[in-house]
Amino acid sequence: MIPVVVDTAISFFFLYHAYIEQIATKLMTKTSDQMKGLVEDFIKVTNINYEDQTEKIRKKSNLIDWQFHVGTNVIVSKNANREDRIHVNVNMRFSSQDAKLLVMKNPSFSKAIMEISEICTTCGVGHQWIKNNEDIVGLAIFSHVDEQKLDRISFHNTWDNVSRVSSHVQKILRSNFNGFSAQNNSMDQTIDKSMYG
Repeated sequence: MIPVVVDTAISFFFLYHAYIEQIATKLMTKTSDQMKGLVEDFIKVTNINYEDQTEKIRKKSNLIDWQFHVGTNVIVSKNANREDRIHVNVNMRFSSQDAKLLVMKNPSFSKAIMEISEICTTCGVGHQWIKNNEDIVGLAIFSHVDEQKLDRISFHNTWDNVSRVSSHVQKILRSNFNGFSAQNNSMDQTIDKSMYG
C-alpha cells in the first residue's frame, strides 16, 4: 500500500507534467503554412469571396510567404522576414480627380490628415499614404496579429478593426472634400458583413 503522501506526490507530478505539456504546446511556434491554414479557415467562416494569391505573389517577389485577397480590397499576408505575425491591410485607391484635392496646400487635406491620424492612433491601427511621384494615389490601413495570439477571435477582431477604420477614413475624406468620391469598394464585401458569417 502506497502512503498518502507518496500517492499525492505522484498525482501532483503527473498533473504538473500534463500542465507543462499544455504550456509547451501553446508556446510552440506556428509555421508559416500552419498560420496560412488557420487564416484560410477563419476567412471561410465569413462566406466572403477570397483568392489565394500566393502563387501570383511568389512569381513577383520573395518578400511574401503567402497572401489572400479577401472581398474587394482586404489583403491578409505573411511577410517572409517576419515569422512572428501576419498582416491585415485595407488598401484604398483614389481616382485622379480625388488625388488633385489631396495636396498639402489644401487646408482641408491638412485637417483630414490630422483626423485620420487620430482615428488610426485611437483604434491601434497603422496607416500610410501611397504616393506616385508627387501625387497621393491611395491610403493603406493596416494592423497585425501575432503568431502566438493567432486564433479566430483575434483575427476577426483585427480584420473588423481595420475595416471599420477604413470606412471611417472614407467618411472623413468625404466630409472634408466636396465631391470626393473615395471609392466605396472597401465596404462592398467586407465592412457591411459580419466577420462571423
